[in-house]
Amino acid sequence: MEIMQHKLMVPLSLLLLFFVYADLSAQDQKPIQKSLKIKDYSPLIRQLDSLIKKRMAQYNIKGVSISLVDDKSVILQKGFGFTDKTQQSTVNEKTLFSIQSISKTYLTTAFLMEASKGNYKLDDPLTRYYPSFSIKSRFGTNEAQKITLRQLLSHRAGFCQEAPVGSNYDTVHCTYKEHIKSISDGWLRLPVGKFYSYSNEGLDLIGFVLSKKAGISIGDYLKQNLLTPLGMNNSTYNQDEAYDYGNIAKGYYRNNELKKTYIADVAAGGLYSNAADMAKFLRYQFNDCKINGKLTISPALLTQMHTVQFKLGEQKAGYGLGIMIKPYHGATLLYHPGGGYGYSAEQAWIPGAKLGVVILTNSADGYAFNQEIFNEALEGMLSVKFGSLKADKQHVHKPVIQLSDRYLKKLTGTYKTGRSLAEIRYSAKKLLLISGSDTSFLTANSNIKFSDAKGNELIFHFNKNGTPAYYINVNQNDADFYIFNDAANDKPGANKASWRALTGTYKGYNDRQEEIIKLFMKNGYLYCSAGGPTRVSEYKPGLLFTADGESIFKRNSILYLGNRSYYKK
Repeated sequence: MEIMQHKLMVPLSLLLLFFVYADLSAQDQKPIQKSLKIKDYSPLIRQLDSLIKKRMAQYNIKGVSISLVDDKSVILQKGFGFTDKTQQSTVNEKTLFSIQSISKTYLTTAFLMEASKGNYKLDDPLTRYYPSFSIKSRFGTNEAQKITLRQLLSHRAGFCQEAPVGSNYDTVHCTYKEHIKSISDGWLRLPVGKFYSYSNEGLDLIGFVLSKKAGISIGDYLKQNLLTPLGMNNSTYNQDEAYDYGNIAKGYYRNNELKKTYIADVAAGGLYSNAADMAKFLRYQFNDCKINGKLTISPALLTQMHTVQFKLGEQKAGYGLGIMIKPYHGATLLYHPGGGYGYSAEQAWIPGAKLGVVILTNSADGYAFNQEIFNEALEGMLSVKFGSLKADKQHVHKPVIQLSDRYLKKLTGTYKTGRSLAEIRYSAKKLLLISGSDTSFLTANSNIKFSDAKGNELIFHFNKNGTPAYYINVNQNDADFYIFNDAANDKPGANKASWRALTGTYKGYNDRQEEIIKLFMKNGYLYCSAGGPTRVSEYKPGLLFTADGESIFKRNSILYLGNRSYYKK
């Protein structure tokens, strides 16, 4: 990522004021000392203007809208480019975009408003408010009863990412109730509460609970109880209303305009908003979640929202309640990306500094663009407001131990999480971590903990027979699980005819874009290509699971992988 140098015209006497940032954790949101009295954002604005235009051309992004906000004012609101490739309508700060998963932050805010009134408790079971909820499970008969509202809000319920009906992988125009009901037709991916596993299902269930109690649709509920009170008057969960608004950006995948697609997961990803309205949400956050002077979220619950949930040891980065969290220049950054159906967006803010940014694009390829621009904007605003940037703490010195070659070799193999496959390889009496194009040597800090120079800390867990079951990678962004997949010295599998009958190439659609997976045999086992060669195990005849927990079964001519549908080519 390219980071441009900030050349800010600040008086020399003020540059001598080096402020020590408060070492903010999610539990300590004290203000970052005093800001400079003279704050001139104009050089930064000019710098961003040039960078945005340059990167839009580089990434072929049709339109962008941006807001920069502090606690005193909106620093910048501006649109760039066009709403579609006809170039007939320019983007401005009021142009609507689909903000996709950033919707989760808004839903969580509405839920915490209700919880602050005493209507819900985070650790209440889901079944208290949705008694008939059930889900299929390999992990016991009462898993549905274990799921809490906190786990739904922090992606710890063990769900797949998508529901069987009304997901990014189909274009079914179902009702929200039908979408929610279909969750019970799927299988838990993981034991409840054990791992962080990102899921639209969990947040949609929170939305269902809110709408069920209120007796109105989730879109109407959020409009009445969140958007309208915040003055976000142009924002909507009603897709038809968004398109009738007129000033809306069309989604693009590369140079292809995507058709209007019904978004069934309304609560988790259905909000249409603009940079001007989202700036109001950030100002609300900076004002301690007060509306007209009235506190709408209790300080205790707001702290919970801004705290990594179910953290491991000294873990600093991860998922809070409806928001992602990580250290940022000595402070705490809260952020959430959103992407799908030809849109890519980012909302991020620093509570201790009371600075935030919103970036909206109508391009599926906008993620790298968003990351560069929001970092450039936030770093620039921090420099202007406080006169300097503080580097994040260096990694704590850890003990180094020597382990036997035999023990190290026992850990080798491939490990799987979601759509990523990593390999642990033995080389020259050390372990190598290979993930995509990245390779790093691992240093043993104990017999279960290993670290590398890139800030990854791997914590291994073992089966009763001593073989590796999985590891957790605690890193600068989160704590990812990687479940053991296979090893070079594995004994051959059963090579069943029923497995061989499933082999072949299958085609599905994600955000209306073609997606190909393959099922194939290797060493007598069935494998699935999604996210890398993943071993598949049979749970019972006709029902299989990938190493990382996604169900596979065939119904008529459709293959279902983790609730996603594919057709044999």
